[in-house]
Amino acid sequence: MDALTNHLIRDGSTNLPNYLLANYTKIGMDANELLIYLQFKRFFDRGIAAPDIETIAEATGFDQQSFYQILHQLIQKKLMTIQTKKDRQGKDFDQYDFQLMYDKLAELCSNEDANGSGDDYAQMTTTMPDQANLTTNNDRKHVFESIEREFGRELSPIELETISQWLDTDGYRPDMIELALRESVLNQVYNLKYIDRILLNWEKKNIKTPNDVEKEIDRYENSRTPKRSWKRHDDGPEIPIFKIK
Repeated sequence: MDALTNHLIRDGSTNLPNYLLANYTKIGMDANELLIYLQFKRFFDRGIAAPDIETIAEATGFDQQSFYQILHQLIQKKLMTIQTKKDRQGKDFDQYDFQLMYDKLAELCSNEDANGSGDDYAQMTTTMPDQANLTTNNDRKHVFESIEREFGRELSPIELETISQWLDTDGYRPDMIELALRESVLNQVYNLKYIDRILLNWEKKNIKTPNDVEKEIDRYENSRTPKRSWKRHDDGPEIPIFKIK
């Protein structure tokens, strides 16, 4: 038995539905995203639910930045989710789930059965973009790059998903996220949970634009005592609003 035959037998094969191959572009997937899904599926088919992400990245041939950007695109397009779970030792690990991709395939199939073709579905997805498409790619990229620059490291997949949810689900504007980032940095706190608290705080006060932030700053500075004193609580530091310049 030669080496190739030995590897073919040992490593097995990956099954891919032909319906996905024929229609992946109709659900908004591109070839690079399909490749990454295939790399995950080769582990899923062997019973490995949480494959090593670095092994996946190396197998694709993409550099790390490109790989994580494609993962972000899969999340943004609602084709994949990342769930944080605990192993038997209580350690956190990320599990990558492509159920949303199959949900979109099922929707496509239903529309084809109802209408006789997939054209209506394709038209619907191009003429009725979701909230993610309302934010330009450049704005989104700038948000991610700004957070990575201020944190001094690359973002993890779960952090990418959190920021995507701010933009796509919560509807936070990129400029407001960057203002919240600035507040967090000025208060020397470098984590997304703190930025999320700032954004929620602004949302509760109906602060939705940079101009609203300036008005709140002016209102606060007119009412505060001459000496600023921030108290700390058990659940973390207070969230002040600094002058944006």
